[in-house]
Amino acid sequence: MLTEENKEFYEKYFQENADYYLIQMKKLDKQGKCSFSIPAFFLGFLWMAYRKMYKYILILMGIIIAEAFIEEALYSFGIISIEIYEIIDIISRIFWAIVIGLLANKFYILKSQKDINRIMEEHSDKERRIHLITKKGGTSLIAPISLIAIIVLLVVVGI
Repeated sequence: MLTEENKEFYEKYFQENADYYLIQMKKLDKQGKCSFSIPAFFLGFLWMAYRKMYKYILILMGIIIAEAFIEEALYSFGIISIEIYEIIDIISRIFWAIVIGLLANKFYILKSQKDINRIMEEHSDKERRIHLITKKGGTSLIAPISLIAIIVLLVVVGI
């Protein structure tokens, strides 16, 4: 929950996007939900990597890969035709983009709360807290670039 006492820590965590995410935090506190994230809808895992949401990427990737295996099995065993398989694939991509767009801000705020609470519990010095929160929060260009490189590598290798 956002308070005047912890607002500074969240501002340090969210950095240049603090105003936007503080508004989202207030919405989450009052309504239990956040605004739809258009960047997350279009960029998906890249947006999540940029926001350092690595655990969420792995969880969601696992779910999507499991779903893809089920679709592939249904097709391989002749339960569905190639046409149905392709329709399911398109619907699945749209579905996951919408899910990511709907939940991205909420998950990012929940991650920020967990990160900040952990740092607050482990450290009592305010300057140390601010340093660690600033480092833990913010964004990373290296992560989405690395993700793109991994995807390209997997495509080139043929996986």
